[in-house]
Amino acid sequence: MKEYRSFNYEIKSIDDKGIVQFYCNGFNNMDTDRDISLPGSFAKTIVENGKRCRHFKMHDRTMMPGVVTELKEDSVGLLVTSQLIMGTQLGKETYEEYKALAAAGKQMEHSCGVNAIKYEITDPDDWEKRVRTVSEWKLWEVSTLTAWGANDKALTVSIKDLKDATRDEIEKEIIFLKGLLNISSYSDLKLEQIEKQYNFLDKLKAGLQPEPDEATTDSTTLKEFKAMLNLK
Repeated sequence: MKEYRSFNYEIKSIDDKGIVQFYCNGFNNMDTDRDISLPGSFAKTIVENGKRCRHFKMHDRTMMPGVVTELKEDSVGLLVTSQLIMGTQLGKETYEEYKALAAAGKQMEHSCGVNAIKYEITDPDDWEKRVRTVSEWKLWEVSTLTAWGANDKALTVSIKDLKDATRDEIEKEIIFLKGLLNISSYSDLKLEQIEKQYNFLDKLKAGLQPEPDEATTDSTTLKEFKAMLNLK
């Protein structure tokens, strides 16, 4: 069974040609599933399967924003270099999203789809103590993970967090959304939805109580949005 491993670490670089470097897995740190990846755990799969590794978005095999050009291990973890496909809508949008997040002082998060090949488990029957130490992974794909403001149903993902968000946290999301509004390659519908989210948060920051209808134009999204706010 394929597993997914997320890793939040500063993006190393992205240039004006759309070449991005990021870590999709880190060494010697325990993740939320209580797994620890050892240095060298990707060495074999890089040699044997590296050329087949794909760069997806949100682990969606129908969405390929870039092409992996290099995989290598360093002292931090598995470092990926990918050339975003700037001739496609998805590649352009992903590039602009990277830049918009950086402008707001944030980072795109990343993940990888893997199979654990060699590992040892301590205390397998006690979840609070259980630790799986992986010495060999098989790598299938790496993925760029978008923040909640970047997708078409943005406010359905993290609205619970917004109810307890501080003014500064809301302000950071507003800055991020403002950056997305400058992405000319977005469709008119997507820009309209982002603008609605921007205006919604702007009112929320001002201490007003905007209606959920003001956050989205999509009926399904609106239904989910209301449910997460415990509204009828």
